[in-house]
Amino acid sequence: MDAFFAAAEQAAKPSLRGKPVVVGGVGPRGVVSTASYEARVFGVRSAMPTAQARRLCPNAAYLSPRFSVYRQVSDSVMELLHGLSPLVEPLSLDEAFVDLEAGGVAADSAAARAVGEQLRRDIRAVTGLTGSVGLAGAKMLAKIASEAAKPDGLRIIEPGTERELLGPMTVRTLPGVGPATAEALRRAGITTVAET
Repeated sequence: MDAFFAAAEQAAKPSLRGKPVVVGGVGPRGVVSTASYEARVFGVRSAMPTAQARRLCPNAAYLSPRFSVYRQVSDSVMELLHGLSPLVEPLSLDEAFVDLEAGGVAADSAAARAVGEQLRRDIRAVTGLTGSVGLAGAKMLAKIASEAAKPDGLRIIEPGTERELLGPMTVRTLPGVGPATAEALRRAGITTVAET
């Protein structure tokens, strides 16, 4: 799901659509959980102190999280995923891995792409929200593909193209490589996936 908490708030309250929305702790020690794409234009990001977000984007709508609402939306999406395969591995309210092969719905890349596009349409129809889909032969690659597809897209990593596609990407693309690890790798002369 794309900017999930903020998008769910925008869907629930039409007056927020197209406007910067920041969901998270609203007190003096609050932290941003999710920023809408409209707020991200101003530099607002997840895990940023809310006070800093307010300085960057003072006209955004700042909202406390409503987890019961997000859970309902998530349940609807997970139901769609379970319709594709018995093997669904939720990572959070807004992200999951689905084994399409186990579901027997994707015999080849063309079929997988068709399933992914239909899933995106179904998510929009059921929730009013957008979801990005990453398709690949391994979970890590599917996650990278999904991130590359955001917002509201589909990306497929064909078998045999992984090196060519991932090579020029920064090491921060890899799940688990945060700022500290990226800096340590940079000091060792490694900045791209190809250099690892």
